[in-house]
Amino acid sequence: MIFEDYSAKTFKRPEWKKLLEAAKQSRGRRFNQVIFTKWDRFSRNTADAYQMIGILEKIDVEPVAIEQPLDFAVPESKLMLAVYLSMPEVENDRRALNVVYGMRRGKKEGRWMGKALPGYKNKIAENGKKYIAIDEPAASHIRWIYNALAENIFAAEHIWMLAKEKGFKTSRSSFWDLIRNPCYCGKVTVPKFKDEEMYLVDGVHEPLISESLFYKVMDILDSRARVHMTGARVVSRQPIPLRGFLLCPECGRSLCGSCSKGRKNHYWYYHCTGGCKVRYTAESTNDAFEKELKGFIPKAGMAEIFKMVVCDTYNEDSAWYKTEKRRIMETISQQTTRMNKSRELLLSDVIDGDDFKVIKKECEDRIIRLQLELQELAGKVANGLDMDLLVDEAINNLKNIHNFYSEADIEGKRYIAGIFYPEKWIFDGQHRTAKVNDSAMLIYHINNKLQNYKAGVKTNKSLYSGNVPSAGVEPARFPTGV
Repeated sequence: MIFEDYSAKTFKRPEWKKLLEAAKQSRGRRFNQVIFTKWDRFSRNTADAYQMIGILEKIDVEPVAIEQPLDFAVPESKLMLAVYLSMPEVENDRRALNVVYGMRRGKKEGRWMGKALPGYKNKIAENGKKYIAIDEPAASHIRWIYNALAENIFAAEHIWMLAKEKGFKTSRSSFWDLIRNPCYCGKVTVPKFKDEEMYLVDGVHEPLISESLFYKVMDILDSRARVHMTGARVVSRQPIPLRGFLLCPECGRSLCGSCSKGRKNHYWYYHCTGGCKVRYTAESTNDAFEKELKGFIPKAGMAEIFKMVVCDTYNEDSAWYKTEKRRIMETISQQTTRMNKSRELLLSDVIDGDDFKVIKKECEDRIIRLQLELQELAGKVANGLDMDLLVDEAINNLKNIHNFYSEADIEGKRYIAGIFYPEKWIFDGQHRTAKVNDSAMLIYHINNKLQNYKAGVKTNKSLYSGNVPSAGVEPARFPTGV
């Protein structure tokens, strides 16, 4: 007698394999029947069952169901066999379909089905309903990851490495799936099924991040996938904090960093990975970069001019909100018009249904993002900003930027470099930057071009207002250790 606890949907069952092997070796000498209670215990797959019956007949073994006996010598028994074998398969298929419909109904209601994602945990309410609740500290790690991605300073893989150092446990492949999951902004994905397209619904669980933050991160990730990323890609070591930021002046490749061992000490270098043999000592390169940072420290009297320009621009440029709102509304109108035109092309048989679905989805996604931008914009205006306080804090940070950088750990140094220089730059013995942060560039411009201005003297604001960030700018918040 043999017992096994495996599904009869397949014959890939350990005990059955042993039985079949013994039957093949004896070929009817040790036993000539395989006895079971019902045919659904033999198999719940009609095609596999007929194939296995044929195999047993070849080795002179007869399958016998105690509660559903059949005499295979009678031709009409084959009809009953077909019924006995097909009914369990139909029952299985119906049960599976009910599960699919039930899970889909739950997703449409906004309930998360299955195992909770990191940052959440599965729980059961008093009424027996299952739900997901926020789980710390994983939830804090998720929030940090999205905020770090939104800053668009470091590559996603770098952020994954930093999150692991902070205690967040996940593999690289799982990390990419997690950061693209709308569950974290309070949405549940209803997958495509038959003629119904995939769409998102509002979840009943508490979101960890805002929708605007989620879509901002998605746009950043999508833009990185389309073009070569300009930010830092790798985690660096303390002596070479600028690795991944610098470009070779001859071939344009990213400068790598490595160490060579001397008789008594180790010597670090930035060098090109191509064949141009460009190499600079890490010490001189780092010193040159710190010298560049000193150029952004406001000189005496220049800080007041910077504050005046920024505050005047913010206070007097009340049309900024109207302009930004008008821009968003016009873009929404353009997307709506594009969708309407594509519908007309569909009705005119110029494009097919698949093309229309693609265009429609692109437009709807874009409109959702724009509406969130509009809500965020209205919230900023409603809340107001103490621009004097923000600018004072920003200027204070700039005055101490050299000390911040010198005392920072490797993560802090790379963070500051990314804040001031959002793109990689060429180093040929001097740091030749391609693009500088707008606010930092204004300070640099004031330091170099307005040396003769005294504090409190009103300037021609039109010279600088184009470089001042729009309303909502906040001073850089340096990470722990900076």
